[in-house]
Amino acid sequence: MRENMIQAAFAERIGGQGFGRDTRMYKFEMIKQAKRQALQANPDIELIDLGVGEPDAMADPAVVRILQDEAAKPENRFYADNGILTFKRAAAAYMREEFGVADLDPETEIIPVVGSKSALAMLPAAFINPGDVILMPSRAIRYWRRPGPITVAALFLCRCMKNRASCRT
Repeated sequence: MRENMIQAAFAERIGGQGFGRDTRMYKFEMIKQAKRQALQANPDIELIDLGVGEPDAMADPAVVRILQDEAAKPENRFYADNGILTFKRAAAAYMREEFGVADLDPETEIIPVVGSKSALAMLPAAFINPGDVILMPSRAIRYWRRPGPITVAALFLCRCMKNRASCRT
């Protein structure tokens, strides 16, 4: 009885009542299995895993010690999400030298990001104005629906259906 109540309470955005009951294999588990198979098929070759996931061994004690030492230094307490100006200047120089993109202002036109997801999450802010209306498929990548730039516009999620489309706010 309690399991049914909890199962029924899961938000639709994470799968609703079907959350946790899907029999499809999680993508990172597929990667782990492929890695195991590759290691078994090629035991004499060192596999360099550039994948995302948990480390398979502890960090070397020297690395941990240096990390501790560096974390204790005041000059390393800068909040880097806004970008270190030296890096932003180097990025502007790279864009000029490699691609011929001149006159980029490192302080206002270079935005360092941790990865492509964070860049894509910020992208709508460049195009959405207050009062705009956004039509977005309900199956869109979740981070595109972050509240930041979308709070200035009306967001309508269009339910993806086989033979028709419907929108809801």
